[in-house]
Amino acid sequence: MLSHCMPSALELARMWQAVLGRLEFEVQPQAFSTFLKPTRALHFEGDTLVVQAARAFDVDTLNLRLLIVVQRAVFDVTGVEHPVQFVPPAAIEANDRPLPGHPAQSQIVIGALNANYTFDRYIRAEGNRLAHECCEALLGEIHLAISPVVVFGSPGMGKTHLLHAAAAAAAARGWETACLSAEEFTTRYLSAIRRNQVERFHDEIRSVRLLIVDDLQYLAKKPGTIDELVHTIDAVANAGGAVAMGSEKHPYELDLPERLVSRLSAGVIAQVEPFRLEERRDFVNWLARDRRTALPSWAVDRIANVEVPSVRALQGAVHAAFALDRAGLLDLRRLDAELTRIAIAEAAPAVCGDRLLVEKIARYYETSLDDLLGRSRKTLVAEARAVAVAALRDRGRSLPEIAELFDGRNKSTLSPLVERGRLLLARDPDLRQRLAG
Repeated sequence: MLSHCMPSALELARMWQAVLGRLEFEVQPQAFSTFLKPTRALHFEGDTLVVQAARAFDVDTLNLRLLIVVQRAVFDVTGVEHPVQFVPPAAIEANDRPLPGHPAQSQIVIGALNANYTFDRYIRAEGNRLAHECCEALLGEIHLAISPVVVFGSPGMGKTHLLHAAAAAAAARGWETACLSAEEFTTRYLSAIRRNQVERFHDEIRSVRLLIVDDLQYLAKKPGTIDELVHTIDAVANAGGAVAMGSEKHPYELDLPERLVSRLSAGVIAQVEPFRLEERRDFVNWLARDRRTALPSWAVDRIANVEVPSVRALQGAVHAAFALDRAGLLDLRRLDAELTRIAIAEAAPAVCGDRLLVEKIARYYETSLDDLLGRSRKTLVAEARAVAVAALRDRGRSLPEIAELFDGRNKSTLSPLVERGRLLLARDPDLRQRLAG
């Protein structure tokens, strides 16, 4: 237990990644990506877990608004009620050292690497083979590597893992490496302009041997930053370096100018696709071994048979099963309820808006949308209403937001429907399939 012994840096990093894996499904997506995703666990002070925020002005939000849900996630992962304290970047101690086998965050790396993202920890599958091999090939004979490499696919498919793995391996070889999100690249460039330090920015970013830029879709309709990125790609390539990028969509599907798309298409554009059934089962078993725990075979099969659209969602399902098992609550009903919640949270935003989702539920129960949103007490209507409230809640909608959709109904009358709706969903695989399809 973490409260009984001081974890190693590697154990601490893995524990925090598991915490983030749970938080991703408990916090609004924008809040997670803005405030929680860039955080890093530093150390324990007694029982208190000290976590570094990405920016100093994030600390108040993390400590005041998100602290309770974070501490709950830490308990779910560790089984111990640890207080959590978020600190600004400047609070990193002088003796806070990199993980064994990982490069120090010094001049050799521009940006920040996730120490948990390595090639050794990347689960290879049919749907990511090309992307994986192309990223690893960048670390071989640089003049033989195909560059640029663009890895694209839906969120949560492991694109960032591959890119950070390539950056970490390059830095370990002594290569000067830049590993930035498109937003970070933009921020650094605009900051250099404001401070009249563009020449310094060019000297730093254009001299790297490996340039990695993630979340390419962020650059759509940012012509100034795109021009700078094009010139940076050319400078790195002309100096014999390599480039890798990540994107949620194929570059042809983004609103990017031809001058950038043509450079990217001259290399390899590799899609990362979801795991197949046996690959999902292998991933569940691997994650259990990695967390030094085990799940019953029926639970592994149950999780593997859920066709979640991302590795991140699959990881969340496994973590939910771990938490239930640790609490002695793992049974078919509870696991199905968790899997339903995750599947709906992943699938529904991409399929339809809130109202369309409710319309689907109304049609399934053969009732009208007006009755479902209204005050009817008929049994089927009441069940449909409970399922709709639960599905919307699992999409991250707050009770006030749901109440507004239900013609301003008092949110206190909706709250009891959430658990009932989740139970109805857990018992009805046909309905789950329809909502996810």
